[in-house]
Amino acid sequence: MERWVGLLSNKKVIASVFLVIMAILGIVLWQLEKKVTSQTLERLSDQLSLAINNQLEKERSSALRYALILSQNTALSDALERDDEDKGFKILSEGMESIKVHTDSLIRSQVITSDYVIFARSWDNSYAGMPLEFHRPDLLYFQNHKNPRSAIEVGRKLGVKATVPVYRDDKMLGFVEVVSFFESTQEYFDRLGIDMYVLMDVRFYDTAVFMQENPTIAKEYILANPKYTQSDLKLLNGIDFKTLKHTHVVFSGGRYLFFEPMKNGEGETIGAFVFSLSPKQINAYAHSDEEDISFLIHLSRNELYDVMIKKSLDDGLFQSVYDKELLYLKDTVAPEDRELFVQEAHERLDAYSKEELIGIMLNYKVTKEIKGEIR
Repeated sequence: MERWVGLLSNKKVIASVFLVIMAILGIVLWQLEKKVTSQTLERLSDQLSLAINNQLEKERSSALRYALILSQNTALSDALERDDEDKGFKILSEGMESIKVHTDSLIRSQVITSDYVIFARSWDNSYAGMPLEFHRPDLLYFQNHKNPRSAIEVGRKLGVKATVPVYRDDKMLGFVEVVSFFESTQEYFDRLGIDMYVLMDVRFYDTAVFMQENPTIAKEYILANPKYTQSDLKLLNGIDFKTLKHTHVVFSGGRYLFFEPMKNGEGETIGAFVFSLSPKQINAYAHSDEEDISFLIHLSRNELYDVMIKKSLDDGLFQSVYDKELLYLKDTVAPEDRELFVQEAHERLDAYSKEELIGIMLNYKVTKEIKGEIR
Protein backbone atom coordinates (compact mmCIF):
# COMPACT_ATOMS: atom_id res chain seq x y z
CA MET A 1 0.00 0.00 0.00
CA GLU A 2 2.76 2.39 0.94
CA ARG A 3 4.38 1.62 -2.41
CA TRP A 4 1.24 2.68 -4.33
CA VAL A 5 0.88 5.79 -2.18
CA GLY A 6 4.48 6.62 -2.96
CA LEU A 7 3.95 6.18 -6.66
CA LEU A 8 0.80 8.28 -6.67
CA SER A 9 2.56 11.02 -4.77
CA ASN A 10 5.30 11.09 -7.40
CA LYS A 11 4.38 13.88 -9.81
CA LYS A 12 6.57 12.50 -12.58
CA VAL A 13 4.77 9.17 -12.48
CA ILE A 14 1.37 10.86 -12.54
CA ALA A 15 2.40 13.02 -15.47
CA SER A 16 3.74 10.02 -17.36
CA VAL A 17 0.54 8.02 -16.82
CA PHE A 18 -1.55 11.01 -17.89
CA LEU A 19 0.49 11.44 -21.07
CA VAL A 20 0.16 7.75 -21.91
CA ILE A 21 -3.62 7.89 -21.45
CA MET A 22 -3.89 11.03 -23.58
CA ALA A 23 -1.74 9.46 -26.28
CA ILE A 24 -3.95 6.37 -26.36
CA LEU A 25 -7.08 8.52 -26.53
CA GLY A 26 -5.52 10.61 -29.28
CA ILE A 27 -4.70 7.54 -31.35
CA VAL A 28 -8.21 6.15 -30.87
CA LEU A 29 -9.84 9.45 -31.83
CA TRP A 30 -7.52 9.83 -34.82
CA GLN A 31 -8.42 6.36 -36.04
CA LEU A 32 -12.14 7.09 -35.61
CA GLU A 33 -11.81 10.44 -37.40
CA LYS A 34 -9.85 8.78 -40.20
CA LYS A 35 -12.56 6.15 -40.56
CA VAL A 36 -15.32 8.79 -40.59
CA THR A 37 -13.41 10.89 -43.15
CA SER A 38 -12.88 7.86 -45.38
CA GLN A 39 -16.58 7.01 -45.25
CA THR A 40 -17.49 10.64 -45.88
CA LEU A 41 -15.22 10.87 -48.92
CA GLU A 42 -16.55 7.61 -50.32
CA ARG A 43 -20.14 8.75 -49.87
CA LEU A 44 -19.41 12.17 -51.35
CA SER A 45 -17.68 10.55 -54.33
CA ASP A 46 -20.86 8.58 -55.00
CA GLN A 47 -22.99 11.73 -54.76
CA LEU A 48 -20.71 13.68 -57.10
CA SER A 49 -20.94 10.83 -59.60
CA LEU A 50 -24.73 10.90 -59.34
CA ALA A 51 -24.83 14.67 -59.71
CA ILE A 52 -22.54 14.89 -62.76
CA ASN A 53 -24.38 12.11 -64.56
CA ASN A 54 -27.71 13.73 -63.74
CA GLN A 55 -26.57 17.08 -65.14
CA LEU A 56 -25.02 15.53 -68.25
CA GLU A 57 -28.25 13.66 -68.94
CA LYS A 58 -30.12 16.97 -68.77
CA GLU A 59 -27.64 18.55 -71.17
CA ARG A 60 -27.86 15.61 -73.59
CA SER A 61 -31.66 15.57 -73.43
CA SER A 62 -31.95 19.31 -73.98
CA ALA A 63 -29.68 19.18 -77.02
CA LEU A 64 -31.56 16.20 -78.46
CA ARG A 65 -34.89 17.94 -77.91
CA TYR A 66 -33.91 20.86 -80.12
CA ALA A 67 -32.20 18.65 -82.71
CA LEU A 68 -35.34 16.53 -83.10
CA ILE A 69 -37.47 19.59 -83.73
CA LEU A 70 -35.02 21.00 -86.28
CA SER A 71 -34.86 17.67 -88.09
CA GLN A 72 -38.58 17.99 -88.84
CA ASN A 73 -38.19 21.43 -90.43
CA THR A 74 -39.22 20.88 -94.05
CA ALA A 75 -37.70 24.14 -95.26
CA LEU A 76 -34.35 23.18 -93.75
CA SER A 77 -34.48 19.75 -95.40
CA ASP A 78 -35.35 21.39 -98.73
CA ALA A 79 -32.37 23.73 -98.42
CA LEU A 80 -30.10 20.79 -97.63
CA GLU A 81 -31.39 18.80 -100.60
CA ARG A 82 -30.91 21.79 -102.93
CA ASP A 83 -27.50 22.57 -101.41
CA ASP A 84 -28.68 26.09 -100.58
CA GLU A 85 -26.23 26.97 -97.79
CA ASP A 86 -27.43 30.57 -97.42
CA LYS A 87 -31.01 29.43 -96.90
CA GLY A 88 -29.88 26.82 -94.39
CA PHE A 89 -27.90 29.39 -92.42
CA LYS A 90 -30.86 31.80 -92.42
CA ILE A 91 -33.23 29.15 -91.06
CA LEU A 92 -30.81 28.02 -88.35
CA SER A 93 -29.68 31.47 -87.21
CA GLU A 94 -33.19 32.94 -87.09
CA GLY A 95 -34.58 29.88 -85.31
CA MET A 96 -31.87 29.90 -82.65
CA GLU A 97 -32.26 33.66 -82.19
CA SER A 98 -35.99 33.16 -81.62
CA ILE A 99 -35.26 30.55 -78.96
CA LYS A 100 -32.77 32.89 -77.27
CA VAL A 101 -35.27 35.75 -77.22
CA HIS A 102 -38.08 33.66 -75.75
CA THR A 103 -36.16 31.36 -73.40
CA ASP A 104 -32.83 33.15 -72.84
CA SER A 105 -31.08 29.93 -73.90
CA LEU A 106 -28.08 29.94 -76.22
CA ILE A 107 -28.48 27.02 -78.63
CA ARG A 108 -25.84 26.12 -81.22
CA SER A 109 -27.13 24.11 -84.15
CA GLN A 110 -25.55 22.92 -87.37
CA VAL A 111 -26.35 20.83 -90.41
CA ILE A 112 -23.87 18.32 -91.84
CA THR A 113 -24.18 16.72 -95.26
CA SER A 114 -24.33 12.96 -95.75
CA ASP A 115 -20.68 12.99 -96.83
CA TYR A 116 -19.65 14.73 -93.57
CA VAL A 117 -19.24 18.32 -94.75
CA ILE A 118 -20.51 21.33 -92.79
CA PHE A 119 -23.59 22.67 -94.59
CA ALA A 120 -24.60 25.48 -92.22
CA ARG A 121 -24.13 26.65 -88.64
CA SER A 122 -26.42 28.86 -86.60
CA TRP A 123 -23.63 30.79 -84.89
CA ASP A 124 -20.98 31.08 -87.61
CA ASN A 125 -21.36 30.23 -91.28
CA SER A 126 -17.72 30.81 -92.20
CA TYR A 127 -16.98 27.08 -91.91
CA ALA A 128 -19.59 26.01 -94.48
CA GLY A 129 -18.04 23.52 -96.89
CA MET A 130 -15.42 22.29 -94.43
CA PRO A 131 -15.02 18.47 -94.32
CA LEU A 132 -15.47 16.80 -90.93
CA GLU A 133 -14.80 13.13 -91.64
CA PHE A 134 -11.41 13.11 -89.91
CA HIS A 135 -12.70 15.03 -86.89
CA ARG A 136 -16.01 13.20 -86.44
CA PRO A 137 -15.56 9.42 -86.54
CA ASP A 138 -18.65 9.20 -84.31
CA LEU A 139 -20.79 10.00 -87.37
CA LEU A 140 -19.87 6.60 -88.82
CA TYR A 141 -22.31 5.21 -86.25
CA PHE A 142 -25.15 6.28 -88.53
CA GLN A 143 -23.99 4.06 -91.36
CA ASN A 144 -25.74 1.22 -89.53
CA HIS A 145 -28.20 3.10 -87.31
CA LYS A 146 -31.09 5.44 -88.04
CA ASN A 147 -31.89 6.42 -84.46
CA PRO A 148 -30.75 9.82 -83.13
CA ARG A 149 -27.94 9.90 -80.60
CA SER A 150 -26.87 12.43 -77.99
CA ALA A 151 -23.49 11.90 -76.35
CA ILE A 152 -20.18 13.46 -75.40
CA GLU A 153 -17.93 13.35 -78.45
CA VAL A 154 -14.57 14.88 -79.32
CA GLY A 155 -14.86 16.43 -82.79
CA ARG A 156 -12.87 19.59 -83.36
CA LYS A 157 -13.89 20.55 -79.84
CA LEU A 158 -14.99 18.35 -76.96
CA GLY A 159 -18.68 18.68 -76.12
CA VAL A 160 -22.17 17.21 -76.09
CA LYS A 161 -23.42 16.52 -79.61
CA ALA A 162 -27.04 15.58 -80.29
CA THR A 163 -27.18 14.20 -83.83
CA VAL A 164 -30.34 13.37 -85.79
CA PRO A 165 -30.07 11.85 -89.29
CA VAL A 166 -32.38 13.42 -91.87
CA TYR A 167 -33.99 11.21 -94.51
CA ARG A 168 -36.23 11.86 -97.49
CA ASP A 169 -37.71 8.91 -99.37
CA ASP A 170 -35.28 6.59 -97.57
CA LYS A 171 -32.35 8.65 -98.80
CA MET A 172 -30.11 10.22 -96.18
CA LEU A 173 -29.73 13.95 -96.78
CA GLY A 174 -27.45 14.61 -93.84
CA PHE A 175 -27.56 15.37 -90.13
CA VAL A 176 -29.07 18.03 -87.91
CA GLU A 177 -27.01 18.58 -84.81
CA VAL A 178 -27.17 20.63 -81.63
CA VAL A 179 -23.95 21.04 -79.66
CA SER A 180 -23.12 22.31 -76.19
CA PHE A 181 -19.92 22.61 -74.22
CA PHE A 182 -20.88 21.71 -70.64
CA GLU A 183 -22.02 25.27 -69.86
CA SER A 184 -25.11 24.31 -67.87
CA THR A 185 -23.25 21.56 -66.01
CA GLN A 186 -20.41 23.95 -65.18
CA GLU A 187 -22.85 26.58 -63.93
CA TYR A 188 -24.57 24.01 -61.74
CA PHE A 189 -21.40 23.06 -59.87
CA ASP A 190 -20.31 26.70 -59.71
CA ARG A 191 -23.51 27.45 -57.80
CA LEU A 192 -22.60 24.71 -55.33
CA GLY A 193 -19.14 26.19 -54.85
CA ILE A 194 -17.51 23.10 -56.36
CA ASP A 195 -14.74 23.52 -58.93
CA MET A 196 -15.23 21.20 -61.91
CA TYR A 197 -12.50 20.57 -64.45
CA VAL A 198 -13.27 19.02 -67.84
CA LEU A 199 -10.33 17.00 -69.15
CA MET A 200 -9.95 15.41 -72.58
CA ASP A 201 -7.52 12.56 -73.17
CA VAL A 202 -4.38 13.92 -74.83
CA ARG A 203 -4.53 11.25 -77.55
CA PHE A 204 -7.25 13.33 -79.25
CA TYR A 205 -4.91 16.30 -79.73
CA ASP A 206 -4.82 15.98 -83.53
CA THR A 207 -8.59 15.57 -83.80
CA ALA A 208 -9.62 18.43 -81.50
CA VAL A 209 -7.95 21.20 -83.50
CA PHE A 210 -9.85 23.94 -81.65
CA MET A 211 -8.31 22.77 -78.35
CA GLN A 212 -4.68 22.53 -79.40
CA GLU A 213 -3.86 25.81 -77.65
CA ASN A 214 -5.43 24.63 -74.39
CA PRO A 215 -3.16 23.71 -71.45
CA THR A 216 -1.89 20.14 -71.19
CA ILE A 217 -2.37 18.56 -67.77
CA ALA A 218 0.20 16.06 -66.44
CA LYS A 219 0.98 15.00 -70.03
CA GLU A 220 -2.25 12.97 -69.95
CA TYR A 221 -5.08 15.42 -70.54
CA ILE A 222 -6.02 18.65 -72.26
CA LEU A 223 -8.03 21.11 -70.18
CA ALA A 224 -11.36 21.94 -71.85
CA ASN A 225 -12.49 24.67 -69.42
CA PRO A 226 -12.66 28.04 -71.22
CA LYS A 227 -11.75 29.86 -67.99
CA TYR A 228 -8.98 28.87 -65.61
CA THR A 229 -6.27 30.38 -63.41
CA GLN A 230 -2.62 29.57 -62.83
CA SER A 231 -3.68 28.16 -59.46
CA ASP A 232 -5.99 25.75 -61.27
CA LEU A 233 -3.15 24.59 -63.52
CA LYS A 234 -0.80 24.17 -60.55
CA LEU A 235 -3.40 22.12 -58.69
CA LEU A 236 -4.17 19.88 -61.67
CA ASN A 237 -0.54 19.31 -62.62
CA GLY A 238 0.22 18.27 -59.05
CA ILE A 239 -2.24 15.37 -59.16
CA ASP A 240 -1.07 11.77 -59.20
CA PHE A 241 -3.65 10.68 -61.78
CA LYS A 242 -2.69 7.02 -61.54
CA THR A 243 -3.71 7.03 -57.88
CA LEU A 244 -6.74 9.25 -58.49
CA LYS A 245 -8.10 6.94 -61.20
CA HIS A 246 -7.75 3.99 -58.85
CA THR A 247 -9.08 5.52 -55.62
CA HIS A 248 -11.40 8.16 -57.19
CA VAL A 249 -10.38 10.62 -54.45
CA VAL A 250 -7.05 12.05 -53.28
CA PHE A 251 -5.88 14.93 -51.11
CA SER A 252 -3.47 17.13 -53.05
CA GLY A 253 -2.51 20.78 -52.98
CA GLY A 254 -4.65 21.38 -49.90
CA ARG A 255 -7.81 20.19 -51.72
CA TYR A 256 -9.83 17.01 -51.95
CA LEU A 257 -10.01 15.92 -55.58
CA PHE A 258 -12.62 13.53 -56.97
CA PHE A 259 -12.47 11.67 -60.29
CA GLU A 260 -15.27 10.67 -62.67
CA PRO A 261 -14.41 9.07 -66.04
CA MET A 262 -15.87 10.65 -69.18
CA LYS A 263 -17.30 8.29 -71.79
CA ASN A 264 -18.44 8.86 -75.37
CA GLY A 265 -21.43 7.38 -77.18
CA GLU A 266 -19.61 4.07 -77.66
CA GLY A 267 -18.80 3.78 -73.96
CA GLU A 268 -15.11 4.52 -74.57
CA THR A 269 -13.31 6.56 -71.92
CA ILE A 270 -12.20 9.79 -73.59
CA GLY A 271 -11.37 11.96 -70.60
CA ALA A 272 -12.45 12.79 -67.09
CA PHE A 273 -14.27 15.20 -64.82
CA VAL A 274 -12.30 16.27 -61.75
CA PHE A 275 -13.98 17.99 -58.80
CA SER A 276 -12.13 20.06 -56.23
CA LEU A 277 -13.43 20.70 -52.69
CA SER A 278 -11.79 22.32 -49.68
CA PRO A 279 -11.42 20.56 -46.29
CA LYS A 280 -13.99 23.04 -44.96
CA GLN A 281 -16.53 21.85 -47.54
CA ILE A 282 -15.79 18.21 -46.68
CA ASN A 283 -16.31 18.96 -43.00
CA ALA A 284 -19.58 20.76 -43.74
CA TYR A 285 -20.76 17.80 -45.78
CA ALA A 286 -19.78 15.34 -43.03
CA HIS A 287 -21.80 17.25 -40.43
CA SER A 288 -24.74 18.19 -42.64
CA ASP A 289 -28.20 17.33 -41.34
CA GLU A 290 -29.55 17.18 -44.88
CA GLU A 291 -29.92 13.96 -46.78
CA ASP A 292 -26.91 12.93 -48.83
CA ILE A 293 -28.33 13.65 -52.27
CA SER A 294 -30.08 16.88 -51.33
CA PHE A 295 -26.76 18.33 -50.16
CA LEU A 296 -25.58 18.30 -53.77
CA ILE A 297 -28.62 18.43 -56.00
CA HIS A 298 -31.21 19.97 -53.70
CA LEU A 299 -33.57 16.99 -53.92
CA SER A 300 -34.54 14.61 -51.15
CA ARG A 301 -34.85 10.90 -51.89
CA ASN A 302 -38.64 11.24 -51.95
CA GLU A 303 -38.40 14.17 -54.35
CA LEU A 304 -36.05 12.22 -56.60
CA TYR A 305 -38.54 9.35 -56.63
CA ASP A 306 -41.36 11.75 -57.51
CA VAL A 307 -39.28 13.23 -60.34
CA MET A 308 -38.58 9.80 -61.82
CA ILE A 309 -42.25 8.78 -61.55
CA LYS A 310 -43.35 12.09 -63.10
CA LYS A 311 -40.89 11.63 -65.98
CA SER A 312 -42.17 8.11 -66.63
CA LEU A 313 -45.79 9.23 -66.61
CA ASP A 314 -44.94 12.31 -68.65
CA ASP A 315 -43.21 10.29 -71.37
CA GLY A 316 -46.08 7.81 -71.37
CA LEU A 317 -48.53 10.52 -72.42
CA PHE A 318 -46.98 10.84 -75.87
CA GLN A 319 -46.86 8.49 -78.82
CA SER A 320 -43.36 9.64 -79.78
CA VAL A 321 -40.48 11.77 -78.50
CA TYR A 322 -41.06 14.16 -81.38
CA ASP A 323 -44.64 14.87 -80.26
CA LYS A 324 -43.42 15.66 -76.76
CA GLU A 325 -40.67 18.02 -77.91
CA LEU A 326 -42.99 19.70 -80.42
CA LEU A 327 -45.27 20.76 -77.58
CA TYR A 328 -42.35 21.73 -75.37
CA LEU A 329 -41.13 24.31 -77.91
CA LYS A 330 -44.51 25.79 -78.77
CA ASP A 331 -43.64 29.16 -77.19
CA THR A 332 -40.35 29.56 -79.05
CA VAL A 333 -41.75 29.47 -82.58
CA ALA A 334 -41.11 32.65 -84.55
CA PRO A 335 -44.28 34.54 -85.62
CA GLU A 336 -43.61 33.92 -89.31
CA ASP A 337 -43.43 30.15 -88.65
CA ARG A 338 -46.49 30.04 -86.42
CA GLU A 339 -48.90 28.90 -89.12
CA LEU A 340 -46.64 26.01 -90.16
CA PHE A 341 -46.17 25.03 -86.53
CA VAL A 342 -49.91 25.00 -85.82
CA GLN A 343 -50.51 22.88 -88.91
CA GLU A 344 -47.82 20.40 -87.88
CA ALA A 345 -49.06 20.25 -84.29
CA HIS A 346 -52.65 19.74 -85.45
CA GLU A 347 -51.62 16.84 -87.68
CA ARG A 348 -49.60 15.20 -84.90
CA LEU A 349 -52.18 15.66 -82.15
CA ASP A 350 -55.06 14.56 -84.37
CA ALA A 351 -53.89 10.98 -83.80
CA TYR A 352 -54.63 11.26 -80.05
CA SER A 353 -57.91 10.42 -78.39
CA LYS A 354 -59.89 12.95 -76.37
CA GLU A 355 -58.79 11.31 -73.12
CA GLU A 356 -55.12 11.40 -74.17
CA LEU A 357 -55.32 15.09 -75.04
CA ILE A 358 -56.92 15.87 -71.68
CA GLY A 359 -54.11 13.98 -69.98
CA ILE A 360 -51.52 16.03 -71.85
CA MET A 361 -53.26 19.30 -70.96
CA LEU A 362 -53.41 18.40 -67.27
CA ASN A 363 -49.93 16.96 -66.89
CA TYR A 364 -47.67 18.62 -69.45
CA LYS A 365 -47.50 22.29 -68.60
CA VAL A 366 -45.33 24.57 -70.71
CA THR A 367 -45.04 28.16 -69.64
CA LYS A 368 -43.58 31.06 -71.53
CA GLU A 369 -41.11 33.38 -69.85
CA ILE A 370 -41.84 37.00 -70.71
CA LYS A 371 -39.05 39.52 -70.35
CA GLY A 372 -39.51 43.28 -70.21
CA GLU A 373 -40.50 46.16 -68.01
CA ILE A 374 -43.78 46.44 -66.14
CA ARG A 375 -45.28 49.85 -66.75
